[in-house]
Amino acid sequence: MRFRQQRNILAALALGCILTALAGCASKQPAASPPAKPPETVQAMVDVQKVLEAHPLRGKLRQMEQELAAADAKAAADTSAQDTARQEFETAMKVRQDEDKAALEKKQTQLGDELTEQRRAYIEELEKEYRPLLFNIDLKLKTVQITPAEKETLQKEMDRLLAERQQKLKAKEDELAARFKKEMDAFAAELAQKTDAYAQQWTEERMKRLQQDAVSPEREQQRRAIVELSNRMIADVRSTVTKVALRDKIEVVWLRQAVHTQLKDITDTVAKELANVK
Repeated sequence: MRFRQQRNILAALALGCILTALAGCASKQPAASPPAKPPETVQAMVDVQKVLEAHPLRGKLRQMEQELAAADAKAAADTSAQDTARQEFETAMKVRQDEDKAALEKKQTQLGDELTEQRRAYIEELEKEYRPLLFNIDLKLKTVQITPAEKETLQKEMDRLLAERQQKLKAKEDELAARFKKEMDAFAAELAQKTDAYAQQWTEERMKRLQQDAVSPEREQQRRAIVELSNRMIADVRSTVTKVALRDKIEVVWLRQAVHTQLKDITDTVAKELANVK
C-alpha cells in the first residue's frame, strides 16, 4: 500500500512536468497571424493508476512487493529473539539481586559489629562512672553501723543510681538502633536505585541491539529494488504520455482523478503504447 501511494504521488508530479513540457513545445511553434478567435486548448486526461497496471513490469513489481511483505511478516512473527532477551534479562537481574543481597548482609554485619563495639565502650564508660558510687554505698550498707533510716536513704540512692545507669544505657541502645536502621535503609535504597538504573540501561541496550538485528540487509535491499523499479515505471509512463500527447497534438494532460469535466481519455492509448516498452 505504501509503495502504491508513493507511485501515485510521484506519477502526479511526473505528469505535472509533462504539462510544462507540452506547454514549452507549443510555445516553440512558429507564430501565425492572429486569428479572429483564439483556438481552444486541446486537453485530455489519463488514469495513471490504470496505466501503471498495464506496464509490462507490473507483474514483477507485484511479485517483489509480495515477497517483501512475506519477509516482513515472518520477521514480525519470529519471537525467538525477544524470548532470548527476556531470559537473559531475568538471569542478569537474578545475579544482580544476589549481589545486592550479599552486599546488604555484609553491610549489616559490619555496621552491627561497629555499633556493638560502641555499645560495649559506652557500658565501660558507665561502669567507670557508677561503679565507685555504687561500691561506696554497698560498702556502707555492709560494714558501717547505721540506723534504719540511714540504711533506707542509702538504699534509695543505690536504686536511683542503678536506674539512672540503666536509663542512660537504654537511651544509648535506642540511639544505636536508630542509627542502624537509618544507615541500613539508606544503603538498601542506594542499592535499589543502582539496580533500577542497571535494569533500565540493560533494557535500553538490549532493545537497541534487537532493533539493529531486526533491520535485515536482505529486506532493505528488496525495498530499494522496489523503489527503483517503481521509479522506472513512472518514468516510462511520463515519457509515453509525452509521446502520445505530441503525436495527437494534445497541449494539456490532466490526471483523471482531478478532472470533473468530460475530456478526451487517452488512458487506453497510453497503456497500449506502454505495452511495447522494454
